[in-house]
Amino acid sequence: LVRSHALGKALAETLGAHAVALMRGHGSVAVGSSIKQVVYRAIYAEVNAKLQLAANGLGEISFLNEEEAQLSSDMNDGQIPRSWNLWVTRLGHVDLGA
Repeated sequence: LVRSHALGKALAETLGAHAVALMRGHGSVAVGSSIKQVVYRAIYAEVNAKLQLAANGLGEISFLNEEEAQLSSDMNDGQIPRSWNLWVTRLGHVDLGA
């Protein structure tokens, strides 16, 4: 939990150029260029963490390299509006223009 300038600075340094960080005892934090991107990243970070944990029990995991990760991130960013609209609809909100 960020309660001081020093903790905020430490979190910013931990994040660096990354989009998500785990916070001991407080879950995770996600950052992005828009609220839609942050929500997308926060939701899918949890989904992917659960998948990774399950896959770990099946054997060695082959992680994406830097180039693959960037291509994946770029592709995912194109899916944000689709996911956002689904989530907003599920919440019963009608203003999809925000």
